[in-house]
Amino acid sequence: MAEGCAADRREQSDRRDPSDRRANVDRRSGRDRRSGWIDPNQWPPAAGVVERRSGVDRRSGEDKRIGIDRRAGIDRRVGVGWIRADFGDRLSPEQALNLVADFYSASMDDRFWPAALAKLKETLGADVCALARHDFTRDRGQLEQSVGVDVSLMNTYSDPYAEGNPWLKREDLFREPGAVLVGAEIVKGTDAAASEFFQRWMVPQGLEHQLFGVLERNSSEMQYLFAARSAQSHPFGDADKSLLRRLLPYLQRGLRAGQVLRRSQNVRQLALDTLDLMPMGIVLISLGGAVLATNRVARAVMAERQAFNVGRSGLEIAREGRISRVRDLIADAIQSKGHNQGPRPFGFSVSRPNGQRPLSIWIWPVRALERHSWDDPAAVMFIGDPDYSGDIDEGRLRQLYGLTAAEARVAALLASGYRLDEIAEMLDVAYETTRKHLKRVLSKAHTDRQAELVRMIMTGPGGLVG
Repeated sequence: MAEGCAADRREQSDRRDPSDRRANVDRRSGRDRRSGWIDPNQWPPAAGVVERRSGVDRRSGEDKRIGIDRRAGIDRRVGVGWIRADFGDRLSPEQALNLVADFYSASMDDRFWPAALAKLKETLGADVCALARHDFTRDRGQLEQSVGVDVSLMNTYSDPYAEGNPWLKREDLFREPGAVLVGAEIVKGTDAAASEFFQRWMVPQGLEHQLFGVLERNSSEMQYLFAARSAQSHPFGDADKSLLRRLLPYLQRGLRAGQVLRRSQNVRQLALDTLDLMPMGIVLISLGGAVLATNRVARAVMAERQAFNVGRSGLEIAREGRISRVRDLIADAIQSKGHNQGPRPFGFSVSRPNGQRPLSIWIWPVRALERHSWDDPAAVMFIGDPDYSGDIDEGRLRQLYGLTAAEARVAALLASGYRLDEIAEMLDVAYETTRKHLKRVLSKAHTDRQAELVRMIMTGPGGLVG
C-alpha cells in the first residue's frame, strides 16, 4: 500500500484462497464494510452490513452546528499526496494541506476567514493579509475579508481609495489566475509614495511593501489575495513570490470546492423552503425508511401520530389494521419494476380513528439513483389531507388577479371549500352581495365557472401556503 494514501481494498486483486472464492467468502470484512456497500441483487440488505463511513462524527461542535464537513473536497484520509509542490523549509505539505482546508471551510462560512487569512499572513511573513475584489471597468474594489487591517480603514478602502489605488491600474498584469506580483514591479516607489491611496490608507497603517496573487478572473472583475509588510520589514522578494505562486493553485482548489458545496447547500435549503409552500404533505425518505426531510403540512399530519409513527425500522404507516414499514413498501416497488423501467409510483388511502376523512398517500420511488446505503434517498411520499385548513393568502390573490379586498376574501373562502351561502354568513353580508363579488372575480380571472376558478387558484401560485 502506498504510504500516505488510504487505498481502497476493493480495487486490489482478489487475494482469497480458491476455497473462499468458490464459497463466495470475502474475508476482508464483507464487501468492504467501510463503504456500506449493498448488493443490488440482494434485498433487503443482509444483516450486519454496516455503514462505517458515518462512524463517529469527529467534527467540532461549531462545524456540526453550521453543517460543515471539513473532510469533503479536501479529504484528509488521503494524506498529503495530492499536494505535490515543494514549498521548501517555510511550509511543509501538511501545513499546506491545513491552509487549503482552512480556505475550503472559509469559503463555506465567512466566520472561518480570519483564521484562514491569519495562517496565510504568518506563512508569508506579512503584517496584513486580505481577500479582495477589483472591477477594472468600474475602477472600484473592496476588501471582502482581512486580518491586520485597521478597523477604521477597512470600509474606507472601497470608497474612495480603491479608485485611486495605483497598483491596480495595470489590468494587463492581472489577467491570468495564478499571477503573482510584487508591488514594486507594478509601480515605482516615488510614484507610489505620491499617490493619495498610499498617503491616506497605507501610511497610517505603517504599510509599504505589497504582494498580490490572482485567484479568479471573470470578465473585468478579479478576486485576489493581498499581503503587505511594514516599512521596517524587508520587501517581498522572489522567494515570497515563488511560495505564493506554488500555493495559489491549491488555495484556488480549496476555495472552489467550498464554494460548490456552499452553493449546493444553498440550493438544498431553497428547495426545502419551497416544499413548505406546498398545500400537500411531502416527505423525503431514505432506502432504510428514515425521514430525510418534511414540509410544513407533513409535519402537522405526522405530529398527530394517528397514521404515522417513526420506529426503529424508520417511518411506519398504520393501515388496514396493521403496521406497514415504508422501507418494505419501497423495496417491493424496486423489486417489481418492469424490464428497463424504473420503480413505479403507488398509492393508497389511510383511515384515521378520530372520524377525520382518510389521508391519501402517494409514494414515488426515486429514479436513476444508485443506492448503496440505507441513508441514500429512495422515495418521495406525498400526503393529501382533506381536513387540512391551510389559509389562502388574500393579498396574493389581489396581486395575481387584480381583486379588491372584498373580492379576494370571497375567492379565498371559496377555494377553501366553503359554499357561497356560508361565505355570506361568515362575512355578515347579504347573499346577493357575495354573488356580485363572485361575478367580478370570475370576470377578472377570465372564466365563467366557479369550479374552474377554484382549480385555477389551487393549482397556481394562489394555492401556495404561507
